[in-house]
Amino acid sequence: MMSQDFDDYTRPVEAVVRQERDEAMVRSVPLKVADRRWLFERWCELNPQAMAEIEQTACQIDARGKRVSAKYLIEKQRYEGSYKLIGVPFTDQLGKEHVYAINNSDSALISRWLLERHPGMRVEIRHSMFDEEEP
Repeated sequence: MMSQDFDDYTRPVEAVVRQERDEAMVRSVPLKVADRRWLFERWCELNPQAMAEIEQTACQIDARGKRVSAKYLIEKQRYEGSYKLIGVPFTDQLGKEHVYAINNSDSALISRWLLERHPGMRVEIRHSMFDEEEP
């Protein structure tokens, strides 16, 4: 499905390619940082109730004066969450279909998401691949 933006010949080629790729949900595997970040954002959009549960649990832990562990939040949601999680389908560069679901590799993204919403929260942040963008 083509949008009118593709007919705008004043846009840089890179912008058109990026838009086509995003709309087609084609991602290289293994996932690059930007792709993982993009898929995480889509996953959050598809799973707002799960994200609300994650946030609520983090706030409860923080209110008790404990450090919040993103890995714990992911595991708790995976095994004790109240909602069926929805994965984000995507295709790799070879045409193979995959479904992105949040996993332990995304704990840095969860931590940073929580800190954006609750700047004073005691969430441990460690250096991760998400601290540096890929070229």
